[in-house]
Amino acid sequence: MKISFFILFVIQTLFAHQTGLSYIDIAQNEDTTLLVVYKKPLEDASAKPISIHYPQSCRILQTGSKRYELGFVIQDFTMWCGKEGMLGKRLWIEGLVRSDKGVAFSYRSKDFTQKALLRSTTPFVKVTKENTTPEYMLEYIELGVWHILTGYDHLLFVLSMLLLAKNLKRLFFAVSAFTLAHSITLALAVFDIITIPSKFVESMIALSIVFLARELLVPEKTITKQHLEYIAFIFGLLHGLGFSSALKEIGLPHDDMALALFSFNIGIELGQIMFILVVLACFTLLHTYKVGVPKRLIAYGVGFIATFWFIQRVASF
Repeated sequence: MKISFFILFVIQTLFAHQTGLSYIDIAQNEDTTLLVVYKKPLEDASAKPISIHYPQSCRILQTGSKRYELGFVIQDFTMWCGKEGMLGKRLWIEGLVRSDKGVAFSYRSKDFTQKALLRSTTPFVKVTKENTTPEYMLEYIELGVWHILTGYDHLLFVLSMLLLAKNLKRLFFAVSAFTLAHSITLALAVFDIITIPSKFVESMIALSIVFLARELLVPEKTITKQHLEYIAFIFGLLHGLGFSSALKEIGLPHDDMALALFSFNIGIELGQIMFILVVLACFTLLHTYKVGVPKRLIAYGVGFIATFWFIQRVASF
């Protein structure tokens, strides 16, 4: 009986959250009424709905019929919030958790337009004429930082590059090449200019880590060791496709794809820099206490983990 209740609880938890990006579009009409359009991904139709709290001074005048368009469940209604619309008022969402993709909020009047990405960390927005673009960018920057710091395959690749680079100059060129490459394919994949199955990309990313782990173990001067920046660029193209899969899963606002992409990429770079600084600090600390960096031990560990990932991902084909 207890097991049955536990299974039921897990199932309810799994289906209680939003798996895609939802939208709230509010447009002020000439008669100062507000047309509200709420779009929810079709795959979330059976999920527990989030609670959208509009200002208490607002009242619904007319509700439209529910319809289905382009993969969304759409509900619209007309609302009255006063002659100034929702200016100076707050909207907040109850029920968002960290794993939710969030809600893209847009408010348009004849005087100004405001946009925001509402997530569990910032589930509210105050309608104002002030420029909200920086706040909008910060949300996607945070998503980029969070993705890279929890993307352990990408971190192991960067760690391997750090160990292969003999000095800071070579490290700088290798990381710069890696950054340039994954920025290119991230943009191309997000705008659907190139499309490669994510299972294949993830498998090849794991294989790229195995390759670098092997390079760490061989004593010879290989092409990789002599031209690390070129190898980093080639594999960076692959890792950019992996980043694009994550960004597509997070969701992109249709009318702000370029801004969201740019901000997400900045977040990835910031997270990458944070990781590199932490690793270099650890290496410096080891040298201070005259303890060598266990490169071979790290290489075997990285190679073992990456090989496991490769087999696991290929097996899922």
